[in-house]
Amino acid sequence: MRLILLLFLGMWFSCAVCEAQIIKDPNKAFDQAKKTSKKVMLVFSGSDWCIPCIQFNKTILSDSTFLRFAEDNLVLLEADFPQHKRIAAPLRSQYDSLAAAFNPEGAFPHVVLLSPEKKLMTAVPVRQQSSSEFIAILKQLLK
Repeated sequence: MRLILLLFLGMWFSCAVCEAQIIKDPNKAFDQAKKTSKKVMLVFSGSDWCIPCIQFNKTILSDSTFLRFAEDNLVLLEADFPQHKRIAAPLRSQYDSLAAAFNPEGAFPHVVLLSPEKKLMTAVPVRQQSSSEFIAILKQLLK
């Protein structure tokens, strides 16, 4: 019984480690992208007020299949613009700069793919799609 439990825990731990993490710090995200030669998927979100953002987070960004895909293909960066939570001023300033460059209309949620050098590649359409549909769109855009 102990062996089965140890095997189960080992499998769970290895799967948990193989999923991408959403980075909040733009500097860390772009440094990681440069080191790994991956594109950055930048998500503009209003995490505590934007209903479509909350749905996108639950449907896509929290989905294990998407996170495994992202681990192999992307660096995930979230620029959050909450109304009720406070974001540290230096981080908020970085988010404002990213928004000025890549989301001047202030759309939420808004997703873009960027090169590691912070060059806009393309906007990613966000609708009420499933995780697998979103991954299919990303695969086409990453070709």
